[in-house]
Amino acid sequence: MQYELWGKIMLEFETAQGNKYAWCDDVGLIIPESLEMRAILNQINLQDPVLDESILKTLMKSYNEDEIKYCYKWIKKWRKIMPKQNALKIPQEIPAESIKPFVLRHCLRQLILDVTEDCNFRCKYCTFSEYYEFTRGYSKRHMNFEVAKKAIDLYANLLKEGRRFNPWREHYIGFFGGEPLLNFDLIKECVNYIESRYGKWHYSMTTNGSLLDEEKGEWLLDHKFSILVSLDGPEEEHNRNRVFCDGRGTFNQIMKNLATMLEMGYKDIRAITVLDPKSDISEIEKFFQRNDVPPISRATNVTKMEGCKYYDQFSKEDQQFFLHRVETARTRYMDRISNNLKNNKKNPFSDALFYRILISMLLGPITLQSSKSLAPFTGTCVPGLKIFVDVEGNIHACERILTNFPIGNVYDGLNYHRIGEILKDYFHHMERCPSCRVRKLCNKCFHDFCTDQGFSSSNNVCQEIESSTLKSLSEAVSIAEIDSKLVDRADIKYESLMKWRV
Repeated sequence: MQYELWGKIMLEFETAQGNKYAWCDDVGLIIPESLEMRAILNQINLQDPVLDESILKTLMKSYNEDEIKYCYKWIKKWRKIMPKQNALKIPQEIPAESIKPFVLRHCLRQLILDVTEDCNFRCKYCTFSEYYEFTRGYSKRHMNFEVAKKAIDLYANLLKEGRRFNPWREHYIGFFGGEPLLNFDLIKECVNYIESRYGKWHYSMTTNGSLLDEEKGEWLLDHKFSILVSLDGPEEEHNRNRVFCDGRGTFNQIMKNLATMLEMGYKDIRAITVLDPKSDISEIEKFFQRNDVPPISRATNVTKMEGCKYYDQFSKEDQQFFLHRVETARTRYMDRISNNLKNNKKNPFSDALFYRILISMLLGPITLQSSKSLAPFTGTCVPGLKIFVDVEGNIHACERILTNFPIGNVYDGLNYHRIGEILKDYFHHMERCPSCRVRKLCNKCFHDFCTDQGFSSSNNVCQEIESSTLKSLSEAVSIAEIDSKLVDRADIKYESLMKWRV
């Protein structure tokens, strides 16, 4: 349901507790529904840098004084994380000369090396599997040191050039695959080169965990690697999708290696979990409460993108039963938050699954706010935010983007003209965006629209974007109503993001 207030469209939604709110996309504000709130909003301009408190004194004579104070406090708090006004026009031209300073100032967050396209697993939902029409398959191709060295030098030089815009930025490098530990010798060679030439960088790796033996673990620990290990829950859940090339389950091997890593005192190691309509959320919740399991970093559904056929194998009943499991888990989570005000019992999996909704709703528009001058619509970044290098040395926007959209190579550097062309082409396919009422909450990006023939139209991809986004917003505010400290934590995260972003 929607209505108009001070010339702006307000989308109404209701939380699990029965409280009503409105989302105003024009100013990026969540507004509690009440007569007092509407009275305040009819008298003030949310875009003013300072709110006129004299208006409140006048309104207190006609409305409930405590409610007026509450509404004013709410507005002050939410204005702190309110996205700036966006331009509403599809950009016709994006000149290359505006791309380079933008990338140097705001991008270059991480260098990611795709050290191998080989993998010793054949996970059934993998984006390199036959279920994904437009992605590459598996191969035996490994990155060599010449390509890796060129990539490292390019990234270091770009950050050096950008220091006049952001002198506090640090170097981050991630190792990706395939299974990156199949090319462990190259990883060691890269780290040795970095530390002899540039000093200490921040290292990370995403791995399936099957090759994390004691020798590798000690080396990774010595060099302070941050490690993400794919782990989908207890044995039956995990082995349903994560299997070796011969079809055998991988759970026991991974748990054996994780035990070794935890016994040696490895702290910076976390699990990432993937869900599909057959996932038993209750059993996964129990699993991640075990002491022999690393902390969970995030839990997400199997990737949906153009050309994905993975979900075709599931019936409507499967989908509905999964949604029922999610709703049941959400109810448990909400009850736990309420009880946590007195009892600090935690459930790491539920936190990863549901707290991220709050963060994405509150901070999603903020984290990419600097992109909006070049990328006014959707939650996409500007290519160059990450520097993802494939085995041959081609540079791509990130590890999730198809190879059809290269933005340079390690020999010639970033192609700023190409970045501008990709942005221009992308936004020409976003016909729906100017009229969308949840633009500032949108988390769609290149990944959701790219095919081997270019970008799909937003009219095809964003069928029910407003209703689904409002549902997520309702879930986020329901959580925040129960425990306002969650909003405060988001506020702190926002402050740190703004301090980082120069």
